[in-house]
Amino acid sequence: MNTNLKIFITIFCYISGVMGVVTAVLNASSTPADTTTAVIAGAVGVVFLVVGVILSRKPRY
Repeated sequence: MNTNLKIFITIFCYISGVMGVVTAVLNASSTPADTTTAVIAGAVGVVFLVVGVILSRKPRY
C-alpha cells in the first residue's frame, strides 16, 4: 500500500472516530436523549478508532 494513502486513511479514521464519539455524547446528553442515534454513532466512532490504531501500528517482521 502506498505510504501516503495509508497515512491519509489513518488520519481520516482517527478524525471520524473522534467525531463519532463526540456525536454520541452530544446525542446522549440532549433533552430528550436520542439513545438509538447515540449508540449507533458511538459504535461507528469506536470502530473507526480501532481501525486507525490498527493502521498506525508498525509492522512486525
